[in-house]
Amino acid sequence: MRHLPIIVALAAACALPALAQTPPPAKPATTAAPASAAAPQRTLLSVKDVMRHIVNPAAETYWAHSGEVDDEKGANDRIPTSQADWNISIDTAAQIAEAGNLLMMEGRARDPNGPWMKYAIALNKAGVAGMAAATAHDHDKTNNAGNDMYDACFQCHGRYIPRPKDSLYKHDIDKDLKDAGVKAPK
Repeated sequence: MRHLPIIVALAAACALPALAQTPPPAKPATTAAPASAAAPQRTLLSVKDVMRHIVNPAAETYWAHSGEVDDEKGANDRIPTSQADWNISIDTAAQIAEAGNLLMMEGRARDPNGPWMKYAIALNKAGVAGMAAATAHDHDKTNNAGNDMYDACFQCHGRYIPRPKDSLYKHDIDKDLKDAGVKAPK
């Protein structure tokens, strides 16, 4: 009799998989709208806050794990050498990809039918490419994605952030790219 509680517990545990296969009881029909329709999309952070709290930290961290830096000792490759560092690249590229989506939302998009969307899409694509490259541990594609992130940021800032005339950020980036013989992203 001393073993009876153990036998009961084992029998109950063996029955759990069978219970899990039992379909749940049907729910009564309702006329309420789905939850997604009840909660409209809205922006909580300004563009400046998205940049400050999401894009900048993610981009800086991604770039710290890609490319190379030249110093007095020569070129130092910053591509990850451990799975933990590759995971950081994957995570920050995912943040960049999603930030591109955040910048396209109504309430943030400066000119929804203009260059703003082109740059936000470029940022999104660069983040997705960075995720794929880091997942594959692809040295060159990881660097290329970092370059694409930088280009999207530089071009958008050149168009939308007022700068002094002698700034590296140009106000007409498309003209500057054309004059330099570089095709602007679409």
